[in-house]
Amino acid sequence: MQFTNYSANMSSTLTEQTGKKIGAPDFNPDKYVKELSQRCVGGQELQQQRQKIQALADETNLSLKRNVYQNYMQFIETAKEISHLESEMYQLSHMLAEQRSLLGALSTTSVLGDKGPNCAEEADTGAESTEDEGQEEKETEERRHQLATILEKVEGCVTLLDAPSRTLLHEGDLLELDAVENTALHRVHGYLFSDGFMITCWIPNRRGPVRYKFDMMYELGCLAVVNVRDMGTVKTAFKLLAFPDTRVFQCSNNQSKKEWLDKFDQAKKARLALEQQKREVVPAIERSPSRTIRSESLESSYNPFEEGSDVSPEPELPEWLLEVPEDLDVCIAQRHFEEAFNLLERAQDYFNKNSDNNKDPVLTDIRRKVDARAKALTEVLMKELEVSPDKSLQGGLRAARRAVRLLNQLGRATQEVMLHSSHSSLISPERMKPKSGDWAACELFLKLCSSILKAQLKRVKREGATVLYVRQLGGIFFSNLTDMAREFLRAFPSSPSCSSVFVVWSGAELNHFTSHLIKQVFMPQVSISTLAECVTCVRSQCDQLCELGLDLRYQLDGLLRTPLTRALRDSREKLVDAVKLRAAEDKWRPLNLQNKAGLGKFLQEMSDIGIASIHTHVTGACWVGLTGNTVAFSKLYLSLLEDCVRLATPELVYTIDEVLGDVFHAQLRHVEISVRTDNLRGEAKFIMKNAVFLLDTLLTLAEHGYEEKLGHPCSRLAQLHDEYSWLKKDNANKPVTKYSTTEYI
Repeated sequence: MQFTNYSANMSSTLTEQTGKKIGAPDFNPDKYVKELSQRCVGGQELQQQRQKIQALADETNLSLKRNVYQNYMQFIETAKEISHLESEMYQLSHMLAEQRSLLGALSTTSVLGDKGPNCAEEADTGAESTEDEGQEEKETEERRHQLATILEKVEGCVTLLDAPSRTLLHEGDLLELDAVENTALHRVHGYLFSDGFMITCWIPNRRGPVRYKFDMMYELGCLAVVNVRDMGTVKTAFKLLAFPDTRVFQCSNNQSKKEWLDKFDQAKKARLALEQQKREVVPAIERSPSRTIRSESLESSYNPFEEGSDVSPEPELPEWLLEVPEDLDVCIAQRHFEEAFNLLERAQDYFNKNSDNNKDPVLTDIRRKVDARAKALTEVLMKELEVSPDKSLQGGLRAARRAVRLLNQLGRATQEVMLHSSHSSLISPERMKPKSGDWAACELFLKLCSSILKAQLKRVKREGATVLYVRQLGGIFFSNLTDMAREFLRAFPSSPSCSSVFVVWSGAELNHFTSHLIKQVFMPQVSISTLAECVTCVRSQCDQLCELGLDLRYQLDGLLRTPLTRALRDSREKLVDAVKLRAAEDKWRPLNLQNKAGLGKFLQEMSDIGIASIHTHVTGACWVGLTGNTVAFSKLYLSLLEDCVRLATPELVYTIDEVLGDVFHAQLRHVEISVRTDNLRGEAKFIMKNAVFLLDTLLTLAEHGYEEKLGHPCSRLAQLHDEYSWLKKDNANKPVTKYSTTEYI
């Protein structure tokens, strides 16, 4: 005992020393292996050292897993904090860029405001106005010509001419890089406008004027351009930050990069100055009432103090509406999706109530930004439901409830907006296609369900009996499918189109499951009894879905019809061969059970399979007036009948009748040949007794069992009864016709 404790202590000490040595910072594997090979004698000691190292590795893995489980919530919180900090840094850089542009615009603003330097200049404005109008018309025409030229080159940018004040500032070829790996993705062509940045992709092997395909349009207000330092293979590049996207583009040289950055800076400054002017535009009566009244009194007969004057300033937009785009960005970045959806609903309600002010440029700009944020929120929620190899499925469907619910609400909200706009534009709502909220949520939800099913079924290993494996496999598949159906009905309670999609998806998943089941179970070495038990188990599990209104039983039977038909026919061939083999060894001798204990056991077995009248065939103390072949065939045939009845479907009845009839016919054929054999004339009465048992007891029992289970008689068994009824007569001579036809008579 002391020696055992000493050995255990020494082993643990050596293991600790080995762990310290391997965990040392200056550990050298080659040197350690050389030392082991020199120190150990023989392969047994090396094997022991290997086992110690393997045990140390298992212990290390176990401790790592334990640490991961203990710090799992900390990992999640850290990831959220990192995401929150990233969004705050992005917002901070965006605010700094806006403030810098605003300070630049303020530095160029005149202190005199709208005061003219002298009256002479006011006199010359009339002559200069006509020249300015002509110049403006010319610039507008050039602007339209530029946009039309771009429209001819780019495929899929039909809305390019919708903004009348849009101006092309810069364009050029760029190479897009992967934001993480810094590897080249593809060539693009960029167009910088006064209100946004458009990215187009090259169309290879395309002849004609169309050379590019539209990829993405980013608004300048939602865009931040960051210079990228030259590091390694990444040179002359800049980064585009547009939540939630981050894209990196590489220019051809430093001059091209400088031009792009300068043009972006100029465009953002011009846009900020324009927005500042729009916000500062107020009625002149509010800015300086005395000067306005005086000038108007000199030029017209209008009296501002006269009663009934109806001069009301334009209504100002609420402060919360002006900050909606930025608030939506913050909510999406911080993953406060419910708050983002509430803001979207509030903004849409305001737009619907103030639909008369659609011509207001500020309101139109805010509406466009809100629509872009709604699209970004939809994309983020769709990414929540996307399945990737790196994404864990630990939360299951419960983790997807939030994203599915919000996507459904977004889909219904967008449909309501479309219906509202359709009434105002005289477009019938029936002709409008539903928005992609419900459809996207349904599609991604079903993809998530498929991944969960696949992962759950992969965990089932084929160990032990086939029936246990099938029961476990079917239980996992149909229980998960039932839970998914409940979650689906909860997520899409009133959507007939989505319900039909779920039914089609369930059929496809059942097809995959059945094909896997056929490969694993329907093999030549599997008996028909095992197949019957497996199929019965799967059918009973499939019937659980009927409680939810989803009946896949008919489809399951249809998928199993072909392999079951093949298995039944193979089983028939094997059983017929077994009957012929036993018939060749049959000596037509009574069955001897040796003692009374054996007789009692035999009578109990025959009674259990349904032959209760077997005691009438007992002769003497332990003799049975039947052959061993007849008794064995009775057990085999009743077992076959039970399996066939369990497998029976309306489509398999014909095959089952063939199997039952052919197997029984093989046994009756053996009796017929024995009756006609001259060498067995002395055993004729004993053969007739076995024939009577087969026809009156076994075949009758089989017919009753068949009709009781399936509800209709078996025509093939009745035909056998009539065909071999002559065997029950004393002079068992079957009438044989001399000629097969009456042609020669």
